[in-house]
Amino acid sequence: MAAQVPRNFKLLAELEKGEKGMGAGACSYGLEDPEDIFMTHWRGTIWGPPHGNHENRIYELKMECGPNYPKEPPEIHFVSQINLPGVNPVDGKVDKNAVAILRDWTRIAAELSKNARPKEDPLSLETALIAIRKYMDENKKLPQPPEGSNVLPVKPRSPSQCFLTNPIPPSPPGFALYRALFRLAPRVPLPDDLTTASPLGPGHPIRILIRNAFRRNRRDTSARLVVSALKNGYRYLSLLSRAADPSTPEHPAVVTFLRENQARVVDIKAAAAASAATRISTAPIPDRVPLLTKISPPDAAVPVYAPTNPPRPLSAFPSSIRTPPTMGATLGVPFLRLRKPQPRFLSRILRQKSERRAARLANLGEMLGEGMEEAEGEDRWEEAVRRLMVREGDAKGARAMGDEGGYQKTMRGAIKYLSELTEAEREDMLARGKAMWQIVLAERELAVEEEKERMEREGRGGEEAGEKGLSGEGKPGGD
Repeated sequence: MAAQVPRNFKLLAELEKGEKGMGAGACSYGLEDPEDIFMTHWRGTIWGPPHGNHENRIYELKMECGPNYPKEPPEIHFVSQINLPGVNPVDGKVDKNAVAILRDWTRIAAELSKNARPKEDPLSLETALIAIRKYMDENKKLPQPPEGSNVLPVKPRSPSQCFLTNPIPPSPPGFALYRALFRLAPRVPLPDDLTTASPLGPGHPIRILIRNAFRRNRRDTSARLVVSALKNGYRYLSLLSRAADPSTPEHPAVVTFLRENQARVVDIKAAAAASAATRISTAPIPDRVPLLTKISPPDAAVPVYAPTNPPRPLSAFPSSIRTPPTMGATLGVPFLRLRKPQPRFLSRILRQKSERRAARLANLGEMLGEGMEEAEGEDRWEEAVRRLMVREGDAKGARAMGDEGGYQKTMRGAIKYLSELTEAEREDMLARGKAMWQIVLAERELAVEEEKERMEREGRGGEEAGEKGLSGEGKPGGD
């Protein structure tokens, strides 16, 4: 007689397999309560089979493993409402005689107790979910109730538990879905040109797209956004499942999409390379002394700058006649124009600084307007979910959702940060403008003195030069 695995050991092995996402991609399962030391109550999800009325639907189930598991099958109820023979429409209970694996469970368990246990466990929560999904596929033409309706009261769970396995240790939402998509991607046959010379980089192109998509969305914490992302993810899981067969219409659609995407990446990289080839470097020139030096202490409320060097010697001017610089500003960014035409690198630096400042001001305006309105709407949604969880008796889950008004609090923090950054930038540019104006005045004074000396050498009076030099004085441009 073969040795029987104790109940708890078997359930721990199943739990570990579910947590690591090593099971079927279209099904997932985990403990309903992480503190259930007897591992009795479980939750499972089934992604509806394709090409029928179950397609693109997510069904949630409750499973109860009694003290005689695995000798006896688990008791399974559909939480999501479903029209399926053998499923009680009132409480969602699955009739064991309707699903082959549940019907034959006791007989198979008895045979396993007498013979050597096979490598793949034929009796598990996963095999039960797979068998139910197959049974659903056999009845996929039956009309179904509206999506999202339930036959059992749903105990709210935190986002980390939705459509996932046991949340301890904590896993990012959709981690099991990510593993399922990642495993399924190489099964889609692709032409050699899409896999050997992909502009996306080394690796399978579908896997690269999956990884990039999850990285873009990994910071989403809203329950509404997470559920929406999971639904789309399971929709693509169904698409890749069908595309694994080259005879299906989904396969050429995937190949066409990959070709168009790679062509778009090639165009983007070519445009970036062309732009880089014509770009003028704005990196600091080695041994170049900066125009201004900050002389105020690091903790000073208002920065103060001073010219680093004295005015240029007369020998620096090819015509031996000093031409004082003029001062200008673009979107509050001050600069000195030493000659005409203006150097290209100076124009590029000014454009970059102006664009960054304009973008920051635009972001600040959006946050003060639509951003706060959207944050208020998200907070109202979170508060409604929190009240529902408390009403359903899940105070722990409600506390896990975080503080009330979290989105608005985050938005206010971002607005405060951008406002302080913008004000500090304005003060800094104003201080730089004052120091640049000192350079202009010093150059003008020297130009007047040098013009007087030149006119005296030529036997003319210096009053005309003084009047000419002073006539151009004015105030520096402000912010």
